[in-house]
Amino acid sequence: MDDIREKVRQAYTEAITSVSSGGVDISDMTVGNYSDEEARETGAASFGCGDPVRAALLKEGERVLDLGSGAGMDLILAAKRVGPGGHVYGLDMTKAMHDRARRNLDKLGLRNVTLLRGYIEDIPLHDGSADVLISNCVINLSPDKDKVFAEAFRVLTSGGRFCVSDVVLNKPVPEKLKQSPAAWSG
Repeated sequence: MDDIREKVRQAYTEAITSVSSGGVDISDMTVGNYSDEEARETGAASFGCGDPVRAALLKEGERVLDLGSGAGMDLILAAKRVGPGGHVYGLDMTKAMHDRARRNLDKLGLRNVTLLRGYIEDIPLHDGSADVLISNCVINLSPDKDKVFAEAFRVLTSGGRFCVSDVVLNKPVPEKLKQSPAAWSG
């Protein structure tokens, strides 16, 4: 599992460092999921595959956790939707993504966001800490999806929502690919 995590961390560190500071980069899988206005207003890169913020129908005052928050596009959109009475937590294992998200949040003056460094298999929040969980094409990168879902439901409030945009396979992954750290990071 550590080999896979390290390969994913390296791949996403390289991806974010290749985007100029303050530059907006949308991965091929994300094109069309955000409006041009949303991309401009966030000023953040996205390596996701959808728009879980829109699908989550966030309300003012809610507490949101973004699993694999990256450079902060979904964090920023969520923070604006929940307003100053709400709060958004962004969890990412990659220092370079965390640092870019912090710069993007500071530039916009958003104070209702807390960035957390760690793993989606071991969420550093109390039970029932979030009303809504969102994730944008990150769970597929975890070698222990059962642990991710167990943790997600642990930190969700009773009646909370979990809105995921991700990649799903319709057939089993060959064992050789499961054992290849490079295959996990795209």
